[in-house]
Amino acid sequence: MSLRAKLLLPLFLLGLLIAGYLYVVWIPRTLAADEVAHLRGVDKHLNSVAETLVPLLLGNQLDVLHGNLDALKEDNPEWLSIRLINPGNKPLYPLATAAKLQDAATTPDVHIVEKPIRYLGEPLGTLIIQVDLAPSLENTRKEIAELTYVLLGVMAALMLTIVATAELLVGRPVRQLASAATRLARMDFETPLPMAGTDEIGELVDSFSSMRDDLQDNRASLLREIAERREAEEALRQLNETLAQRVKNEVAANRDKDHLLIQQSRLAAMGEMVHNIAHQWRQPLNSLSLIISNILDDFRFKTLTEETLERDSANARRLIERMSTTIDDFRDFFRPDREKSSFDVATSIRDAVFIIEASLKSNHIELTLDAPPGLTASGFPGQYGQAVLNLLVNAKEAILEHRQSGGRIRVVLEQKDGFAVLGVEDNGGGIPANILQQLFDPYFTTKDQGTGIGLYMAKMIIERNMEGTISATNIEDGARFILSIPLERTA
Repeated sequence: MSLRAKLLLPLFLLGLLIAGYLYVVWIPRTLAADEVAHLRGVDKHLNSVAETLVPLLLGNQLDVLHGNLDALKEDNPEWLSIRLINPGNKPLYPLATAAKLQDAATTPDVHIVEKPIRYLGEPLGTLIIQVDLAPSLENTRKEIAELTYVLLGVMAALMLTIVATAELLVGRPVRQLASAATRLARMDFETPLPMAGTDEIGELVDSFSSMRDDLQDNRASLLREIAERREAEEALRQLNETLAQRVKNEVAANRDKDHLLIQQSRLAAMGEMVHNIAHQWRQPLNSLSLIISNILDDFRFKTLTEETLERDSANARRLIERMSTTIDDFRDFFRPDREKSSFDVATSIRDAVFIIEASLKSNHIELTLDAPPGLTASGFPGQYGQAVLNLLVNAKEAILEHRQSGGRIRVVLEQKDGFAVLGVEDNGGGIPANILQQLFDPYFTTKDQGTGIGLYMAKMIIERNMEGTISATNIEDGARFILSIPLERTA
């Protein structure tokens, strides 16, 4: 199967599923709901009409009754007929001598609504309305048709996009490689190559790029040796002729080196910032991946419902929104002029738990959360949530390293002496006594892939920005971390 067919087939199947859902489920359900709503309105209208007819029926004022019903029919053109019969099923309106009423239409938009008229529990008659809902449902049908056209247009646009993408991913790279091969034969190494992906085209691009780089390196090495020899000869010639100019050039070169060092320092700081952001994004990305897998599994096993789709979509949006604020949180972390705000401690804790919850379930780690609302602190809720998340990630990694099953994390929030005290306990084997004092040092880690930044950041957030304390102790078969921040004082 070609790459273009692989791309088009899933979209075609998805279009069939969407069309089937629209015409089998959504359209009939929408029309039925609209029809019920209009019938409910007619029924309410008939209630008020029936109340006005009671005194006329009791007073046997048939002439006034006929006039009212004639006016009612003129005011409601969608009411095809109005009949009023007494308890003995004899017609009161229209009169028996009047022309016969038209038969009920066979169209499904025409309905007959009956409203009994009673006074003190005694029947006075029955009002029968033949109503045509077609005019009322016309706008709904137009909206459904417009939606269908829009979906068809979107599907067609997607098809065209996929065809264009296949051309972009396959046709154009192959042509670029052919052009590069021709120019490479003329020792021209400047032809740009396509982006190397993970498919067969990407492997071909990688192989071609390696061959071109080897040839370019060999040629560059030869040219460099020639240039170095010429530079050495030129430098020797200018040594006695332009000594003052050489000194000036050296000073300028040193200045350029200083600028380069400054730039390298900025790049190093930027790299560290990106590394820290990646450290914070790792868990949300894993959780987002699990949510997407759950949606795919529900779709494959035909258990995907509107409710589960909306729930998973909401969870994914919360993860993405949390990730989008990470960069601002890191940027604001080192600013001395940040403004504090009041926040509910339990809410920040639950936000952190939400990010890692899917990952914990995937690794069969049980999480117990006891965080009652109502404890308000003044500080930085986003940073506090990051500190809690760092502790949860640390606990999860300790459990995965120490045991194969039965992992447990317990999170408890309580109030003590004007402080919100959070305890995070795990059964991950505890912390070796010889490293307990170094646990919060920057870049200290015992993990092969660790950065040593998570617990250090938690300490800086809690102690420097939240005026609180953080500590760690060993418990039976695990460790306990304690976060304590002052509660907001009330007047």
